[in-house]
Amino acid sequence: MRKCFVGIGLMSLCATNVFAQKIDKKFKQFYRDFQENVTIKNIDALKEMMHYPLQTIYWIDELNHFTDEEKADGLINAEQFEKYSDVIFHQDVQRLVPTMEVERIQQIDVEASGDYYKRLGKLIDDKSSLLELYCQFSEGSSVGDDYFAFIFGKINDEYKVIAYYGKERIKE
Repeated sequence: MRKCFVGIGLMSLCATNVFAQKIDKKFKQFYRDFQENVTIKNIDALKEMMHYPLQTIYWIDELNHFTDEEKADGLINAEQFEKYSDVIFHQDVQRLVPTMEVERIQQIDVEASGDYYKRLGKLIDDKSSLLELYCQFSEGSSVGDDYFAFIFGKINDEYKVIAYYGKERIKE
């Protein structure tokens, strides 16, 4: 039996619980639609919920010394999204995302974060926030080895998924 441990992302130590800051109704509806589309794996609807290019790798400045070229290699466009959708919306994502309440979403403090979140922060509307759904899980009761995360942001007054990352890169 798998258990889900939801926590803050590796560099999300400066995150605050968005629920405490009253998540707006527009995001709540977006998140419910996202959960529903993940549950039924409606790739056409999910494709429309993404912002392209979608970032699919995660890095920590002090640990990963990626070049700009390597960081750009994690970006996928809408056509590539269809190719990699099975990798992104794998069985565990389909099983766990529907169970994760909106209160589990974390707000990212972009200014206190590293390059990864700062790059994503440049994509979103002024005075809006990066939001992260992070899930760590494993078999049994031990601390999880596996994880995935979705990063959300408001672009042109519409919420979108702007990044995804997991334990394994989606592009080999």
